[in-house]
Amino acid sequence: MVYAVVTLIENCGKIKKVPPSLITNYEKFLNFFLPKNLQSLTVILPYEMMDESEKIREAVMKARPSCVVKILVDKDSKEIVFCL
Repeated sequence: MVYAVVTLIENCGKIKKVPPSLITNYEKFLNFFLPKNLQSLTVILPYEMMDESEKIREAVMKARPSCVVKILVDKDSKEIVFCL
């Protein structure tokens, strides 16, 4: 898994890391945070946030309906990583 995450991050156009404590409402945050013309998004969550993955996917789909979303979990990460 670590190899896959490292390879994925190396292939990103832009990487943005956000501490989970910064986000109180996923939909509002993502609507503000994500570019308007976003076509594809990969989100790497800390292992502790694995239960939040479906909420985040739904929030992305509401904020950017045409965006393809991939969500991965990394046991070593403490931040949410957005690969734009």
